[in-house]
Amino acid sequence: MSEAVSLDRLHKEERILVTAHRGNSMDFPENTLLSMTEAVKAGTDFIEFDLRSTKDNVPILLHDETLVRTADTPGTPEEKTLAEIKKLNASWYRHMRRQSAPLDFQVEIPTFEEILDALSDKVAMNIQMYLGNPIALKEACRLYKKYDMYDRGYMTIADEAVVEAVHAIDKDIAICLTPGWNERITEKSQRRCAELGCRFFQPIRSTLTPELLQLSRELGLRANTFYADTETDFAGLYNMGVQGIMTNAPARLVQWLKLQK
Repeated sequence: MSEAVSLDRLHKEERILVTAHRGNSMDFPENTLLSMTEAVKAGTDFIEFDLRSTKDNVPILLHDETLVRTADTPGTPEEKTLAEIKKLNASWYRHMRRQSAPLDFQVEIPTFEEILDALSDKVAMNIQMYLGNPIALKEACRLYKKYDMYDRGYMTIADEAVVEAVHAIDKDIAICLTPGWNERITEKSQRRCAELGCRFFQPIRSTLTPELLQLSRELGLRANTFYADTETDFAGLYNMGVQGIMTNAPARLVQWLKLQK
């Protein structure tokens, strides 16, 4: 992104926005600083990543409930301190499949603050919240404020109780409400998202309809659709008139969109 990062500006853009799902996760280990940095280099508008907590209440990037798939380590992140987490190599899962060995250099699981420190002024952020620990949740909100993310990133949350907890800490944190896949496509859910002040909406490609997109536009919700990785799927969403696409292959999507102009 060449312009200053701004959710307000992106919400108004008359083009398809690109969200890098877990970074450039098609080509690099997901939810790592490497993956996020490469996504930014590719020209993505948003990086999307998942937050979980360590035993000592530090928000880190990790999608799964356990460390098995990406770091080849049993147990949950909540059972390990940050110091223990930092010793792991998070590159066992790359190119969208489990590998027989990690990369031959250390790929750490980054903290939320490390991502903010490196990239908060370079790219917008879709922050998926899996922080069941209230102390870690408060810490994530503190870091969001510290790095002035109010117009640069939103917290994506499935449970309204967590939305309430976040807004009890800081009412100005931007939210994207994402209930279950079937519930998310209902008119009631979209209207509730708008009532909560959401500007971005995350429908699922398999359940997306023209009517759903039309309602989201009427409600002022920008639909960033989950997800598409192939040119065939890009074209299907493009022809439907989506406003945003989440992808594991941001470099591929960015280049494909350039060819459509």
